[in-house]
Amino acid sequence: MSVVGILPWQSALWSVVTEARANEKLAHALLLAGPAGVGKRQFARALAQALLCESPGARGTACGQCRGCVQFDAGSHPNLFWLQPLYDEKNDKQKRDISVEQLRDLGEKLVLSAHYGGSKVVVMDPVDALNVSGVNALLKTIEEPPPKTYMLLVSERPMALAATLRSRCQRLRFAPPSDEQARAWLREQQPALTGANLDRALDLAQGAPLRALAAHQSGLLEQHGKWRSDWLDVAAQKRAPTAAALAVGKDREQVSAWIAAFIAFLGELLRARVGGPQAADLGTIPSRVAMPGLQAMLDEAFESARRITTSASPQLVVESLMIAWWRWSMARGGASG
Repeated sequence: MSVVGILPWQSALWSVVTEARANEKLAHALLLAGPAGVGKRQFARALAQALLCESPGARGTACGQCRGCVQFDAGSHPNLFWLQPLYDEKNDKQKRDISVEQLRDLGEKLVLSAHYGGSKVVVMDPVDALNVSGVNALLKTIEEPPPKTYMLLVSERPMALAATLRSRCQRLRFAPPSDEQARAWLREQQPALTGANLDRALDLAQGAPLRALAAHQSGLLEQHGKWRSDWLDVAAQKRAPTAAALAVGKDREQVSAWIAAFIAFLGELLRARVGGPQAADLGTIPSRVAMPGLQAMLDEAFESARRITTSASPQLVVESLMIAWWRWSMARGGASG
C-alpha cells in the first residue's frame, strides 16, 4: 500500500499539525490556504490518510498497512468524505458551486457513528466553491462538530471567504518554497526540465513548483513560448493585436491560462525594469518602459483575469487586452524585440 507523503517544503507545517494532534489540540476545521501549485491538496491527502490510520508513525504519518490505509488507498474508507462541485452531465462541465444539498447530505452522515470507532474526515476542495447558503450550512457543522470529526478546507482565495467562516478555522498558510527548493524538486521530478525552460516554467507558475511541472507536462510551457513571441511582435508593431488575440481561441480555460501567462510576462518586464535579470528576447523593452504605463497594463491584465470568471466573452477580453498592449507600445514610440 502507498503512503501519501508531504512535499519537502511542508515539513514545518506538518510539525505544527503533528504537535497539535499529539496534544489533542488539533482544530476540527483547518483552512489550507495558499496559491495554486504549492501542494495544499497533497498535504490534505496526507493528513486525511494519517487521521484515518490505525497505527500512525512517530511523525504522525500513516503506516500504509492497516485497515484504514488499505481502504484509503482504495478510495473506499467509510469515514472519509470528499466534497467538490459535482459534474453537470447536461452541460458536460463541472458545476461552479458545492450545493447546499451536498452540505445537508454531509451533515446527515456526520451525525452517524464513525466506523471502527475512529475519526471522520471531510476534505472540501475548494471551499471557495460554497455560495452563501452553503457557507451557512457549513458553519452549523463547524460550530457544533460531531466528536472526532475533522474538516480540511482547501482554498486559493481565503480572503474571499466569509469572515465568519475564516474565524472558526485554524489556518495553515501555504506559500511557494524557496527558489532553491523549487528547482531541486523540479529537477528530481523532471530531469529534462533545465535551463531557460526551467526558469520560464517557474516564472509562469509564479514560483509554484506543482504548477510549473504541470505547465511542462501539459505542453503549456511550449504554448507560452508561442504566446510570448506574439506579445513581443505586437510590441514591435510586427503583428496586429487582433491577429494575436485570434490565435488564442475562445476556450475560457485556455484564455484564463493565457491571461495568467501575460501577467507573468508583465511581471518579468517589471523586474527587468528595476534591475533584475533580463531575458535576451526582451531587447530594449525594459529600459524604455514607463513605470506608470506598465502599472496600468498590469491593472488591465488583472481586470481581464477577473472578467474571464464572469460571463464576459473570452475572445473580447483577449482582444481588449491585446489592443491595450499595442496602444501602450505605440505610446512609447514602438519597441524592438
